[in-house]
Amino acid sequence: MNEFNKKPNFLTYRADKMENYLYEYVTSYNGKTSKYIKNYFGWDKLKLNNLNNIYSGKAFRPSICILVCTSFSGTLDMALPPSISVELVHNFSLIHDDIEDNDKFRRHKPTLWTIWGIPKAIITGNSILVLGNKVLNNMIENGSSEKDLFISQKILTESYLKMMEGQFLDISFEKEKNISLEKYLKMISLKTGALIECSVKLGAIASKKKVDDILYNHVSDFGKDIGLLFQIRDDLLGVWGTDKTGKPVGADIKRKKKSLPIILTLSSKNKFATDNINKIMSKQELEDNDVFDVMNIMDELNIKDKCEQISKNYQYNIEKTIEKLPIETDQKKIFNEISEFLISREN
Repeated sequence: MNEFNKKPNFLTYRADKMENYLYEYVTSYNGKTSKYIKNYFGWDKLKLNNLNNIYSGKAFRPSICILVCTSFSGTLDMALPPSISVELVHNFSLIHDDIEDNDKFRRHKPTLWTIWGIPKAIITGNSILVLGNKVLNNMIENGSSEKDLFISQKILTESYLKMMEGQFLDISFEKEKNISLEKYLKMISLKTGALIECSVKLGAIASKKKVDDILYNHVSDFGKDIGLLFQIRDDLLGVWGTDKTGKPVGADIKRKKKSLPIILTLSSKNKFATDNINKIMSKQELEDNDVFDVMNIMDELNIKDKCEQISKNYQYNIEKTIEKLPIETDQKKIFNEISEFLISREN
């Protein structure tokens, strides 16, 4: 978790225990794919006498799960199994995404498929998915009922099915010229939002707090909007990123990714601008000067400001939902740190 500067409280609360739980659980598996799993997480070269900062991922989803659980009268131990389950499912998706997007680097190191080949990478990702399902069974040891376990398993399974549907939609966008904002928001609510919403729901269930329909809806809305804000910020960084992102400025444009800035540009009423963007994006491969031209058009149309305004709208929605949650005022401040962090993060 060392890739964030000025980490907010929700990302640092007992991160060491979460990371160690993840490490001990995953490395306890000794199957045929364990070698590749350890390589993916970077645990094949660890010095066992120093297990500090053993996880290089953001750990955003497990941190959200832990925050909700502990704020709703649960304990850290109650939160660990569901928090790790969503993080493992997330990593399964990253391995497959890297293959689908032909990405050669992840977290500043070669992606799994570039080292071991696509077949082994796919199977390794599938193994991590199954480990994510299995770790939920540990909820029983921490006081959850069989019913809560069943509900949690159902939510997790439905969430990663939605995530896959969102990825399918994202891939299909590559062949579509114009995509509406509504269609884009639907896609990211599935691809990115579903698993973040799942993290929030599982945290609430693990806390053993009585969750009625009203509270469940508030928790669900909170998770959905966090997921949307997370992806919209990603899209902003994919075009106007800083050195901290590890990507060059305009990276998503060069990949011809139909992210929010491109979608807003293509839906502009400025026909000259949209025709130029379509002409550039129809090229087989984009050069640096093409990226420069697209970014100039975006600047003329104030696309960055429009993206940031959409972000602020979701931040407002999140803050209004937090006001309705049955948690202490001090905890609400920590919850509000999430949207503040997302809207200003630089990586």
